[in-house]
Amino acid sequence: MSIKQHQSPNCSSHSCSCHSHSTDSEKDCSHAHDPLTFTKGEIAVLQDLVRNSYLPVSRFVMSSSKEKEARFASLAPVYINAIDDSLEKVKEIGGVLSGLEKKRLISLDYDIPLQNYDYTLHTNSVLFAYFTETVNEGKKKPSFLCDTAEIELGSIALTELGEKVWAQIRHEYDSADKANL
Repeated sequence: MSIKQHQSPNCSSHSCSCHSHSTDSEKDCSHAHDPLTFTKGEIAVLQDLVRNSYLPVSRFVMSSSKEKEARFASLAPVYINAIDDSLEKVKEIGGVLSGLEKKRLISLDYDIPLQNYDYTLHTNSVLFAYFTETVNEGKKKPSFLCDTAEIELGSIALTELGEKVWAQIRHEYDSADKANL
């Protein structure tokens, strides 16, 4: 599915994501934007966000207790549906989330965990246990810098642009349904 983004000589729709919308830069936007295209996975995530407002996300991080600046995001974004989700499945969903973030339709906020959400699917997942085991194996080697496995808990939300695009998607689906009657 694709959604056409608006072309505007002054970009007054504010759905343009190619630059700042300060008054000086608004005059400079006179190009057409490529249509946004969506996979079934992206549509499913957007639907989940519309239904739930926010979704949980996490990031697996390796760090060093000796070098405070040594901190590396090893796997992100992580969205877990089942405690035994495979690395391949988590990477696939992570790719969908990264794509939506790149399109500026969602925000991934690792510093804003969901209030009253039980993150045990993430913290007790087979994948996080494997990650922790891998870091623990690595720290046995003298040249391995990182010795701590961490998980950062956060949230996924639709952006303002994401809400506008979702409304347009719903409109197109509704129009297609009426045409098929």
